[in-house]
Amino acid sequence: MTEEIKTTPSEQEARVRALVEEYLEKYVGMVDDFVFRMQVSTPDVRDHVVRIGTSILCTRAGIGYPGGSFAKAVVDNDLMGAFGRADSVNLVCIRFYCSLLYNVGV
Repeated sequence: MTEEIKTTPSEQEARVRALVEEYLEKYVGMVDDFVFRMQVSTPDVRDHVVRIGTSILCTRAGIGYPGGSFAKAVVDNDLMGAFGRADSVNLVCIRFYCSLLYNVGV
């Protein structure tokens, strides 16, 4: 009989955050978008993007609390809702979030 390993939502969220951080590093290296790369060049903005990316993936997977209106709009593929709810950082990062959803599974 195998023992089931249980993880808490906060442990799951930490694992997702690590995936988002790893994917962001790869994405910055492969994308030819000067505005995006400049946007995520500061630690505060990069942390904001990682937090939102984590919220988006966790919302899609049903981990922890559902994300806010922007995260939900991205997950629901609501383009007008996502752009309407995005702050100045997320306006530049929507392409990254879509790539994240498509390429990273949790």
